[in-house]
Amino acid sequence: MAESQLSCLRCQSAMEIGFVPNPTHGQEVWFEGAAPTTFRGSFMIGKKRFVVIAYRCVACGYLESYARP
Repeated sequence: MAESQLSCLRCQSAMEIGFVPNPTHGQEVWFEGAAPTTFRGSFMIGKKRFVVIAYRCVACGYLESYARP
């Protein structure tokens, strides 16, 4: 999905690419499966994960996030 192809779902204006930083681990990451009851680092071992890319509407500010392979 190319950046130039995206238009806002709310107002149909152009979307620009960006990211939402995670102060602890750098960039936001999506993990497969349900969230664990405790957040120790071991829950990440062996799980698929994808970097989360965010797009922002240049007109209304709507955010859309994707976790592409």
